[in-house]
Amino acid sequence: MADSPFANRKRTEDPTVDDNLLHPVRSAIWYDDGSIVIQAGSTQFRVHRSILWANSPVLKDMLPVDEELVEGCPILRLSDSAEDVAHLLKVLYDRRWAHNSFASFQQCNRQKLVQVL
Repeated sequence: MADSPFANRKRTEDPTVDDNLLHPVRSAIWYDDGSIVIQAGSTQFRVHRSILWANSPVLKDMLPVDEELVEGCPILRLSDSAEDVAHLLKVLYDRRWAHNSFASFQQCNRQKLVQVL
């Protein structure tokens, strides 16, 4: 078996690593002057740390743990879905969207936003 051509072959993939995390996708919510990148699943959002901290004590207590930077910004990885994070950020950054969404309850699940906040 030592003569097998596969005996010393190195494994090129780690099955425990999600390929989506290795190739993140930039969301439409991306501010060039943002100071932090939030990653939910494979989706990244570049936003302003001060806005997050002013509106969410939960996020204020969370610190990025990675040394990795995206365009000079630390990455805060969340276990929430990208859709939930996008809804939260739309509420914080676009009051018209929030007003219309909460008025109709069709575009935004209020319970999910409460869980994130």
